[in-house]
Amino acid sequence: MFKKTSIQSKLLIVYMSITGLVLASAFTIVAHINSSSSEENIISSLNVVTEIVADSSAASLAFLDIESAKNHLNSLKSHRSVVYACIRTIENQVFVEYSLSSEEEFSCDEYNINSKLKILNDYIDVFKPVLLEGEAIGRLQIKASLSELAEQIIKSAEISVVIFVGLMLVTALISRRIMRFITDPITRLKDVAQNVTKNKDYSLRMKKTADDEVGVLIGSFNNMLEQIQSRDNALINEKEKAEVSAVSAGKYALETEKINKDLEVEIRERARIEDELQDLNETLEDKVQERTSELKALSEKIGDIARSAGMAEVASGVLHNVGNVLNSVNVSVSVLREQIRKTKSDNLARLVSMLEENKDNISDFMTKDSKGRQIPKFLSLLSDQLSLEKKNLFNELDEMASSIDHIKNVISMQQSYAGSYGVREEVVLSDLVEDALKINLQGMDRHGVKLLKSYKDIPEMYIDKHKVLQIIINLISNAKYALIDSDNELKNIIVNVSEHEGMARLEVKDTGVGIEKDDISHLFEYGFKKRRDGHGFGLHHSAITANELGGKISVHSDGPGEGASFVLVLPFDKKSDT
Repeated sequence: MFKKTSIQSKLLIVYMSITGLVLASAFTIVAHINSSSSEENIISSLNVVTEIVADSSAASLAFLDIESAKNHLNSLKSHRSVVYACIRTIENQVFVEYSLSSEEEFSCDEYNINSKLKILNDYIDVFKPVLLEGEAIGRLQIKASLSELAEQIIKSAEISVVIFVGLMLVTALISRRIMRFITDPITRLKDVAQNVTKNKDYSLRMKKTADDEVGVLIGSFNNMLEQIQSRDNALINEKEKAEVSAVSAGKYALETEKINKDLEVEIRERARIEDELQDLNETLEDKVQERTSELKALSEKIGDIARSAGMAEVASGVLHNVGNVLNSVNVSVSVLREQIRKTKSDNLARLVSMLEENKDNISDFMTKDSKGRQIPKFLSLLSDQLSLEKKNLFNELDEMASSIDHIKNVISMQQSYAGSYGVREEVVLSDLVEDALKINLQGMDRHGVKLLKSYKDIPEMYIDKHKVLQIIINLISNAKYALIDSDNELKNIIVNVSEHEGMARLEVKDTGVGIEKDDISHLFEYGFKKRRDGHGFGLHHSAITANELGGKISVHSDGPGEGASFVLVLPFDKKSDT
């Protein structure tokens, strides 16, 4: 069936297959990244909740207050994903349990102080020791359902399928229009060849519309028809002369016989030419195959253009940073709410109530009663806990205020670049570096990354600042991740701006993981990556953009663990191409 299909349909099938494979691969990679990120967020949130409940339950477990411990576990109702929780004493006895639904039965795992995380089937278990003055007196276990994560993945897959189908339909419509310019000349040539073969009409000609291979074939075909027509006319003329000679006199019989022989030769030649014409018609398929190869190369170029269109590094970096900061703000708000709601001041009310009940014999109660003797120690512990709570609350508030300020700065900076893409203007290279550092600032302090900057006074550049910012963001981002993944204690990013040989020079140097010697030659190739969650086109796109701006990027590294240095040079000249 495929052999009988038209050339246009074959080309469309090949193009749609390649496009579908590329799109399906892209959607699969994005879905995997989203699933991993969602699972990490769930685990991080559960760790925070588990630590809060474990700290809140320390006093209840120390005083063997089951009701208070149940209240602490019942607070987990606000977390819909938590389906079960329990506390075991250090003697491996179940102290208290909590279950979201009575229809499902869960068991409290055996006591193991080293247990931290367990993922099994559709549930995840988080373990935290319950500490009193730094010593473990029990262990808290919280079990959460992963059903919400599964629903999110399914919903994301459904949306991806809809987008995939839509893109394939648009691609099919555009491809059909494009392929008409390739297949129409071939189809018309086929029709003319069949008409010539069937009707023996050698006066037909094919109009030449282009100077490509098909155009050359059409020219050769028309020349062949002209030769055949010329010989056909000559044969007709010779035949007429022979007929006149035969009628006029028998004396011309010998001459007529000779002419007939010549005519037979011409007829054989004509038959040979017709056979060649038939062979030419059959070779059209080979020409189509050549065109198919050209179309495949064109499809690869279109794929490169589509991938380049997704390299809006500045907008992507801003959205990614704002998203990370918002996650930090959400976590800080959740922690503040839980710490305020679960403050240890409730234990102070219980102590006052206990003292009120024994106010008539307060001295005996404080010296002889087992609970009374624990009051000084309890007050000391409660004072430390309240001080710690106060410190943690202020730390969370400071962190949240810092995150909000960072969001404002990043959005304000991004607005200053809105609409500037493709426009050349006078810019200061050090200002662009500062903007790129602001976008990449999130997470540097947390990982101990230190910035060292040196800006020399250099002339302004007349250039597309949006493209330059893309390159700088990528270089600083790569340096940051190289430091995060490194085991080196010294985590520095050194940024130098200077002038070198009449060009603006930016060096981004790090003390991170370094680059292997064999990888340096492949570093700017499309798809080459060493970081697990990298995409493989950042440096490739940056190198292409630098060349478009009239500059270049170079790299140097002494090997793994020795850091790396990337140098970007760009022209000052206002006449340089962008």
